[in-house]
Order: sequence, then structure tokens, then C-alpha cells
Amino acid sequence: MDQLEIKLLLSAFTIVSGLIIQSITSKYLKKITETKGFSEHRKIYVTNFFGLLYFILGFILMLFIWDVSLKGLSVFVTSIFTIFAVAFVAQWSMLSNITASLVLFFAYPFKIGDYIRIQDGGENSIEGEIVNITLFNIRIKDADNVYTSYPNNLAIQKPIKKMKKPSKKKAVIPTEENKTNEESI
Repeated sequence: MDQLEIKLLLSAFTIVSGLIIQSITSKYLKKITETKGFSEHRKIYVTNFFGLLYFILGFILMLFIWDVSLKGLSVFVTSIFTIFAVAFVAQWSMLSNITASLVLFFAYPFKIGDYIRIQDGGENSIEGEIVNITLFNIRIKDADNVYTSYPNNLAIQKPIKKMKKPSKKKAVIPTEENKTNEESI
């Protein structure tokens, strides 16, 4: 076997291995989604995150397989990482919210449709039904049908209490028929 055939075999092995690992990850995430009752779009977010991670790792491995010159590449990669570092420092909440979203996906016992109370001290506390959980926030609808977005990175720092949904009682309008004798006197 010559050098080119070895590189082609290693490249094919890298691509096939990446696809197999992505498939296993996707099946595992599907199992978690079904077990915990998470929504489909939430599974898609996390699956896409791992897909991007596997792609980057595969790309780096391919660079090593094909002996790409590290001198020119290192200047390019360093420049890109510098730009990303500045962007992430300027927008640290983006990365922390994405990380918190992964933690919420794997570790927290609530899902869309649950009624929760995020205890944030006094007036900052929020109570309502979870309408959506995205990469950046939890959307909550309170009893007055007001929607609030609560950042994921704050949600994992605060105590969250899963509650029973309050029943919607109909207001009874007093009439002559439903007044008691005491009210009549």
C-alpha cells in the first residue's frame, strides 16, 4: 500500500466512524427525549450541537491525516480563535445559556407543560407553565397569560419548584337564588 491509499482508508474510516458515533448519539438522545417526555425540537437542538462538535473533531483529524501544513494553518486558526474569544467574552451569556440548556436537557426533571415556580427572591420570582425551552431561555406563561423569558443560565442557579397547576375556578356572581339566609337578613 502506498501513502495515498493509507490516507484514503484513514479518511474513509474517520468519516464512517463519525457517522456511526453521530447515529449512536442521536439514538441515545431520542431515548432520553422519550423517557423524560421532552419535546422533539429540544432533541434537535442538542443533536445539532453534538453534530457540530463531531464535525469539528473529524475535520481536525482529517487535517492530521492529510499532513496539512501547520505553520500557515496555525496562524489562521489562532486568528479565528482570537476572534471567537473576543466575541464570546463580549457575549458570555450566549455560551453560558447554551451550556445551561444542555444541563437542563440532561439533568432537570421538568418539561414543557409543567407548572413551575422559579424562586428568585421576592418580586423576581416567577410562577407559571413552561411553554418552551430553547437554547437561550425558558418561556413561561403565568396565570394572567403573560409570557416571560427566563435565561437558562439563571434557571440552573435558582431553586425551581415543580407545582400542581392551579385550577381555574369560575367566579360565582351573587344572585337572589344563591344568596344564603344570612345575607338576606
